[in-house]
Amino acid sequence: MNDFFQRFNRLAVLGLSRNPKAFSRQAYSFLLSKGYDLYPVNPNADSIDGQTCYPTVDALPSVQGAIFFTPPQITAELLPLCQRHGIKDVWFQQGAADPKVLKEASQLGISYVDSCVFMHHPESGFPHNVHRFMVKIFGKGQ
Repeated sequence: MNDFFQRFNRLAVLGLSRNPKAFSRQAYSFLLSKGYDLYPVNPNADSIDGQTCYPTVDALPSVQGAIFFTPPQITAELLPLCQRHGIKDVWFQQGAADPKVLKEASQLGISYVDSCVFMHHPESGFPHNVHRFMVKIFGKGQ
């Protein structure tokens, strides 16, 4: 699934922050700039950066996958909703999953990556490309 960003371009973004300085917003802006169709889910916002936010996974249009920026306890609650909505491929940004979440995803038949968006996107640039190179050499950081 390390080709997640090559395979999917219509993605739900679960837990997109209202804070413009939050990491989720940086990743969101980056992916938008690369042409991805993103559908934020945040029950506490009607819109972020002028884009409609969906209050729940069930309210989403059809998407190919999801990126989680939520704490593990929220991630665990959202996984069954994703499965029910037909989302079978997800990305857990570092910190969004714990061993319980990973087990739950496997039990639900959901494929996942548990790592940093920037480290794996092929166009992320410096310093993320250096991190990606180090992981290839030393096999850590995933």
